[in-house]
Amino acid sequence: MLNSSRVNSPVPRSVKSVENMPLPGQPPISLDHLAVHVTNLKSFDNNGLYKEYEAIDPGSGYTWQNANLDLNKPKNRYANVIAYDHSRVLLRQLPGISCSDYINANYIDGYQRQNAYIATQGPLPETFADFWRMVWEQNSRIIVMMTRLEERARLKCDQYWPSRGTEHFCITPEPPPPGSPKLDYTALSVTILESIEYAYYTVRTFAMQKLLAEDSATQPPTLESLKPVSGTRHVKQFQFTAWPDCGAPEQAQPLLFFMRQVNQARVALLQQQQIQLDNGGAPGMQQNCTSTVFPAAPSTAASNRLGPMIVHCSAGVGRTGKCRSMRFWRHFNSLRMRTQRNFMVQTEQQYAFLYEVLVEAARVSGSEVTVHSLHNYVMKLHQPAPTALLSQYFGEMGNGGVKANYGAPQQTSTSVTSMDIEFQRISLNLQISGQCTSASLPENMTKNRTSQVLPYEGNRVVLSQLRDVEGADYINASFVDGYWSRQAYIATQAPLANTVKDFWRMVWEHNSPIIVMLSQLSEAGRQLSFQYWPAEHSERYQNFLVEPMVEYNMPSFVLREFRMTDSRDGQTRTLRQFQFSDWRETSSPSRTAEALIELIAQVHKTQAQFGQDGPITVHCSTGAGRTGVFIALSILLERMRCEGVVDLLLTTRLLRTQRNNMIENVDQYAFCYSALLEYLASFEH
Repeated sequence: MLNSSRVNSPVPRSVKSVENMPLPGQPPISLDHLAVHVTNLKSFDNNGLYKEYEAIDPGSGYTWQNANLDLNKPKNRYANVIAYDHSRVLLRQLPGISCSDYINANYIDGYQRQNAYIATQGPLPETFADFWRMVWEQNSRIIVMMTRLEERARLKCDQYWPSRGTEHFCITPEPPPPGSPKLDYTALSVTILESIEYAYYTVRTFAMQKLLAEDSATQPPTLESLKPVSGTRHVKQFQFTAWPDCGAPEQAQPLLFFMRQVNQARVALLQQQQIQLDNGGAPGMQQNCTSTVFPAAPSTAASNRLGPMIVHCSAGVGRTGKCRSMRFWRHFNSLRMRTQRNFMVQTEQQYAFLYEVLVEAARVSGSEVTVHSLHNYVMKLHQPAPTALLSQYFGEMGNGGVKANYGAPQQTSTSVTSMDIEFQRISLNLQISGQCTSASLPENMTKNRTSQVLPYEGNRVVLSQLRDVEGADYINASFVDGYWSRQAYIATQAPLANTVKDFWRMVWEHNSPIIVMLSQLSEAGRQLSFQYWPAEHSERYQNFLVEPMVEYNMPSFVLREFRMTDSRDGQTRTLRQFQFSDWRETSSPSRTAEALIELIAQVHKTQAQFGQDGPITVHCSTGAGRTGVFIALSILLERMRCEGVVDLLLTTRLLRTQRNNMIENVDQYAFCYSALLEYLASFEH
């Protein structure tokens, strides 16, 4: 049962009482000192951070008389989150409808651009029409939604868009022509064209049209009598779906990926607008140009300039404020935002997370590369590092950087390449919130192949409990997100003799249809994996019977099929194991990267072909180095195909927050770049 979508207050009081200290004349923070500044703020139990947050004026001294009018109060989702009078968005006043110019929304300035954004609440059913009117009247083409519809069984935002087909909004009278007693009636049609779900967000494309009908009788016209009077406008909605039910996300990387997608769409729109201006057309007409982000609109599209980006969460203050701050993180200023809308960035936890996102953005600045620039970028990475990078490389050794994470570098300054430095940036100021609690329990320590790679508690794969068996729910395995979905992979170590039964239990309980093995059973006389599968005859592993069915020897891998049966109820599944053996533990694949790319393609093709949605289990010896390369390349290749960009650094940092040592050395890191280049070269040939 959902609670009411309108409650008295979503803005909690401060959870920690801190003396309200002013920050007189605080200068801007340079990027070079940002990480140190944040570290200092977090010292002494975050005392400096809380003081800085509490010193921000909540927005007193501004009026909100329009929001408090009796006719407008039902339009506010929360009683204490309102629209200031001086910065509110004014809708066009409708004839004979009092207060029809009001919507709970405010203009927010961007960097060197006034009214760059509109911060608004999640629309209510009674304000759907007003919301779409605002989109149309402002000529906004991007909507950023920072909430799910429901969180913790509570309605956070009503669904204001059609799930399929077309919905019509806002059948309203138009001002009558001069000297005419008749009214015209207008409506807005919103048609969903596409909805694409990614791991951390969903992107929807809508087509909007304005419809018109003359009043030929005393009653308003029907929908059937409304006719299009405008061209089609395409609007993109970006919904961030990875925000937890309470608090703030544990990691910054998903939000960075999301904001980059939003920025790509914005840049594409601006480019289309500029093309129209250069060709003498009206901005927004978009003829003779196409975009993978925005379809070209017909020449009858709106002639006014592109409008503000609309950003909303539930109340339109907390997560909305964070999104806007992220867009112009170099000029982060929550105080100024609160002069335009109250409670922007509403809790200390959100404020702290915003700082973490800023630090992360600074650490990976410049790491995203288009496919057209990738070859030159990689060539530069193989060159000796420039002096400026070298000074930063050695300077950060004393600031929790390279030395703190890896010890003193083995190379001399003259042999350090830009690739070395980029690889060291993976662990620089990387926020790891997880603890390896279960992995460190005495009853579980013998189940770990190495103490260097342990699963974090927050995303470890949990097995069912067994009666009178301590630690029966533990296996050294971690859920890892993919490009299209959360928990797309299970990264795990190669089974030990005492964990084989747990391994098969994990495969069954978490419905994993595919196992990818990236090592031999042994190398140089050292066991890398216990042979956990039956070679010729069926074998029983606790309640599960595993029967070998067929084996295919392919040029670069072996494919085995097994029938797995639960002896308790007779349920049967077919499992497939891909073993890629052309990869020694201490090196890159001995052949070209083409073989590994082919393996990745075959694994995902097989999963799609048989309609199997469970996570793909991936293991090498420790479940980190080669496992990290496989998962990273799977994500990078998909992003390259869909978005035309590559960011190995940010991708690896995200993987490291889910399992430590993913891509464990610079050779594996460089191999990822080589594989991406080889993939691109295959198209050229």
